[in-house]
Amino acid sequence: MPSPVISLKNVTKKFEKRKIFGKKFLFTALDDITLEIPRGERLSIIGESGSGKTTLARIAAGLEKPTSGNVFWFGKDISEISKGEFNKIRPKVQYIHQNPYTSLNHARTIFSILADPLKKHKKPNNLKEEVSRLLKMVGLVPPEYFFNKYPRHLSGGGMQRLAIARAMIPDPEVIFADEIVSMVDVSFRAAIVNLLNKLNKEMNVTIVMISHDIGVARYFSYGGGRIAVLCRGSMIEIAPAEELLGNPMHPYTRALILASPVTDPELAKMKAKLLLKYNKPEEVWETEIAEIKGCKYAPLCPFATEECWKEKPRLRKVNGNHLVACHRVKELPEWELRGA
Repeated sequence: MPSPVISLKNVTKKFEKRKIFGKKFLFTALDDITLEIPRGERLSIIGESGSGKTTLARIAAGLEKPTSGNVFWFGKDISEISKGEFNKIRPKVQYIHQNPYTSLNHARTIFSILADPLKKHKKPNNLKEEVSRLLKMVGLVPPEYFFNKYPRHLSGGGMQRLAIARAMIPDPEVIFADEIVSMVDVSFRAAIVNLLNKLNKEMNVTIVMISHDIGVARYFSYGGGRIAVLCRGSMIEIAPAEELLGNPMHPYTRALILASPVTDPELAKMKAKLLLKYNKPEEVWETEIAEIKGCKYAPLCPFATEECWKEKPRLRKVNGNHLVACHRVKELPEWELRGA
């Protein structure tokens, strides 16, 4: 495997929250995450809302500091290098935000949104030609038509293309794409994901996609990429996309796949019956998930034992490059929808 461009070692992130009457408590958004992202990777990080996906991406991208643990860029601990050195490598790691309506300046033309960072990072001889090249690269053509337009004149997908073009200006080595298609029409989602795949293959840009949609993750990472699954702040499974989707080993990953919609009515009926196995008594929702010492999925897992509640499972290699954090992984029944 190529050397990692970004590594996280034992990263934990806690936020202070307030309860009724002003009582404070710490909420653990990330719990002891260790992850290596090799050069040229197509990594999808998936999980339900509140699982810690965006927090993980922001910490890895240097936008937030972890409560504990270390983040390495190109082999260097970013908490130990000087401010000058960090600013020097900062452009190599870019972040595309979920909401293009707020991440772009709507008071500026599309030309100026791209021209100003170009002047800072590259100082091109022909500014119009370079802006045209960027717009063509992301599919906003003919480029001259967009020069004097504003972001508000674009659709959600068009704005995300503009955000991608802006992120590519400093020739980044890593791009974090946070829920990049969540505000894009379904008809344009494949085009945005194809654009990211193109940048990955043709320019060898390492891309980490954050998504709650397992279908988008499959489309992005299939054929050489990996998928990592987060559950309530814990990394519970990571494997090549084909392996994880064809043979999910963690009960939570199986539940995510079962919950995703399909077009085949017979398969949908089969999945609905299997999903019923994951229902639990209503009182489980009163459990303080944050106080569980063991597996965070234990309250909802149909296979949980006393060990699952008391001891946190660690990621361990089960098969090839397939890592799973589950005490009962070898005892689970065969995956019912293998190959579906």
